[in-house]
Amino acid sequence: MGTCDYCGSQFQKTRATRKYCTNRCKTNACLDRKPCRIRAAEVQELYRLLDMEFESADELRERLRLILAPELPPIPYETGRVVIPRMD
Repeated sequence: MGTCDYCGSQFQKTRATRKYCTNRCKTNACLDRKPCRIRAAEVQELYRLLDMEFESADELRERLRLILAPELPPIPYETGRVVIPRMD
């Protein structure tokens, strides 16, 4: 038995189904896949970032987020510290 990497359901492993329970899950996983490689310009920017000095690790984290995932919202700060949302 195996667990589908896309939907998490249990399925009988065969040669045709190794990671996904059906072809539909395999296709959907391909459509939802996030890119695993970064562009050369991003690599150069990361090397420049390594040469810089930062006041805090949070500032470095924010710069990394801007390079690698600019579409994500900024990390929330309050009095110089990262705000972790509560689940209450």
